[in-house]
Amino acid sequence: MPDSVFHTGELYVQRNAGEEHFAMQNGSIVRNVIAGGAANFVSEQQFFFAASQDTEGNVWASVLSGAPGFVQLTDMHSLLFDPDLRNSNADDIFWKNIHEDATIGLLFIELTTRRRFRVNGRIYPQGSLWRLEVEQAYPNCPKYIQRRELVHEDVVGPSIGQDLRKWIDQADTFFVASSDSEGNLDASHRGGNPGFVKWVRTDVVRVPDYQGNSMFNTLGNFYENPKAGLLFVDFSNGETLKMSGKVQLHLHEESAADFTGGTDRFWDFKIEKVVFEKSLENFTMRLIDFSRFNP
Repeated sequence: MPDSVFHTGELYVQRNAGEEHFAMQNGSIVRNVIAGGAANFVSEQQFFFAASQDTEGNVWASVLSGAPGFVQLTDMHSLLFDPDLRNSNADDIFWKNIHEDATIGLLFIELTTRRRFRVNGRIYPQGSLWRLEVEQAYPNCPKYIQRRELVHEDVVGPSIGQDLRKWIDQADTFFVASSDSEGNLDASHRGGNPGFVKWVRTDVVRVPDYQGNSMFNTLGNFYENPKAGLLFVDFSNGETLKMSGKVQLHLHEESAADFTGGTDRFWDFKIEKVVFEKSLENFTMRLIDFSRFNP
């Protein structure tokens, strides 16, 4: 194992925030294996989120889903994906990107229980399947996750359509893909009360950085590589908004104390590419409650 599981960008933001000690403690959970209860958790998820990168270096976040067996844990060091069991959008940019760039980041998240687990690594074709070789695997805290449960009867809410402003204004959850300077990808979650993502301009949104696990994986990536991808999900019908663009970090803005829950940190995302699509079929989730940690 290397001296540190953190790269230069993560270490910079940790020092900048004065949270190096906590980061070192929490960094001890990062492994290159999926074992124990995490193995069952990963294989049981009906949908999960992925970070990938296109040939131009743009970073994208996607949601993937499949029938039982779509993702299999073949051993502690690898996952196997069977595209024939996929029931999410077969034209998702993720499937195109992995033909060109093997590095991906995955986020397995169970909204009902607020459990989440990150897996980063490299994915390679294996016949008609895809094998992910695990490089980093670790759990995350349950903060800022709004509890939702799948609704199995045929209930579909009204479509937001392609109203970009409404997507952002109504969101209480989104997913973010980021990459370090060497192209290592990561997928993460962001949540808050509706309206926690603010508009700065017609092409820029502002996201608060609430108090977390002190590792600053996402912000550390932003420090090294400003390219990022955002994914918003309409939980009533499986429609999604994907955005790819660039981030500007703000690490010490005292005027933003209320907006950031007291951290004084936020990031601005400049929207460069937008994709609206139907990512999940026969998908409806009901909101149970908001996280008690939301500022």
